Amino acid sequence: MVEGVRITRRGFLALSGAVCAVLAGVRVPGAKAAREAATVNAYVSRPDLNPPAIAFDFPADGTAAGSIFLAPFDITAASGAYQSTPNSQSHSGPLVVDDRGEPVWFLPLGSTTAMDVRVQTYQGRPVLTWYEGTVLGAEGGSWVIFDPTYHEVARVQAGKGRHGDLHDLQLTPEGTALITIYREIATPAVPRLVTGIVQEVDVASGRVLFEWRSNEHVGVDESYIPQVAAAGNVDYFHLNSIDVDTDGNLLLSARNTSTIYKVDRKSGEVLWRLGGMKSDFAVDPAASFAYQHDVRRRPDGTITIFDNNAAVPGAQTLSRGLRIKLDMKKMRASFVAEYLAPTARTTWAMGDVQQLDDSGVFIGWGTDGSFTELGPDGSVRLDARFADGSVSYRAFRFELEAQPKGRPATMVVRNADGSLTLYVSWNGSTQVAKWGLVAGKTAAAMKPVATVRRTGFETAIPLPVTSGYVAVVALDAHGKQLRAAAPTLIQS
Repeated sequence: MVEGVRITRRGFLALSGAVCAVLAGVRVPGAKAAREAATVNAYVSRPDLNPPAIAFDFPADGTAAGSIFLAPFDITAASGAYQSTPNSQSHSGPLVVDDRGEPVWFLPLGSTTAMDVRVQTYQGRPVLTWYEGTVLGAEGGSWVIFDPTYHEVARVQAGKGRHGDLHDLQLTPEGTALITIYREIATPAVPRLVTGIVQEVDVASGRVLFEWRSNEHVGVDESYIPQVAAAGNVDYFHLNSIDVDTDGNLLLSARNTSTIYKVDRKSGEVLWRLGGMKSDFAVDPAASFAYQHDVRRRPDGTITIFDNNAAVPGAQTLSRGLRIKLDMKKMRASFVAEYLAPTARTTWAMGDVQQLDDSGVFIGWGTDGSFTELGPDGSVRLDARFADGSVSYRAFRFELEAQPKGRPATMVVRNADGSLTLYVSWNGSTQVAKWGLVAGKTAAAMKPVATVRRTGFETAIPLPVTSGYVAVVALDAHGKQLRAAAPTLIQS
């Protein structure tokens, strides 16, 4: 990264995922029933899955390895006024997609909301994590940890009677989780003050090891939004990210004070403030930020920030990814680089900047509902959004080898001309490259008849037989058998 260089406006990419029970083999339906199922849902073999489509403004070109991790939801859910939807009709939930926007994994959630789906490490192995619960609601939620077979291995709850908040979960090598909590308290000056709380919780036992409360260290006089909100309270702080700094202490981002706080992990003392009304650093104009999200210390010592630069919907400002460096002797923050979308975007809430292994970045544009990948030189690798207007709190790219425990799902459809087509999918598998078709007069006597390339989440295979049993076997890139679908009986 060249210091002081502005990255040009270009970029693109998206990926989403979820998990769901795999269907067993089924008998052949009539053509009318199959057509009706296909018009209601996107996939014949999985009519219970209906993830939102991904629309590309800049198709993937030279992107980094891995899939795109998203959690689409309707932004109106932020009011906390949920209308329960059957999972089979839901467009919301953890979603992983490839560079074409094809689902890899989708877990539809109709009565709750998932946020911040990503890959982390727990007990030395990769896991999927996300928040599951209400969005900014009083009841809060918990954080889910799934293994690569899409089974829950742990669930993190806030301790001390607190309610978990959606904004961040950071797993540590020590087997603990740093989590965000919102709590409303009464003070002499503000009857209903919303405070930000950080807890460090031992994942296995649930024991709270550390707790930091914003109201004990940060006054309302630091807030740019000290007014009473529509909810009747004052959300003066709005904690939205936690990061472990190189010395083991914490970096906290507070949206409504436009400040980054360095906090001692033992005493809770605020060691310094960056930005906002009481900054301990002189901030160069090009490095200034406001209402920021997703503050992360990087291995080279720089800090990346999603600079929303907007406090309310409809703001006419420019959001960006930002990289700065700190001179601790001169107490000065200076500009290193900015990351802009191919077209100007304003994100009044949410958003993130992920640094990729090759020094490119992956950016989620929060309330804009889009995501972008930029190369190290600022070139656009991908730019996409949800076609239905959904948004994702954050967006990431990760490499993850995953395989569900269940079987691939199949459905055989009789076409109008009498021919047959088998549709197959395996929700969550990242290793399938081909499908091996087997057929026979009995389920015990099936033999290989064809091998076809996987073409997306669902592959359509014309059947060369019109009676007997058929099934498919998932094959990896080397031809290794992964799992067989249940046999389907074809009846004329």
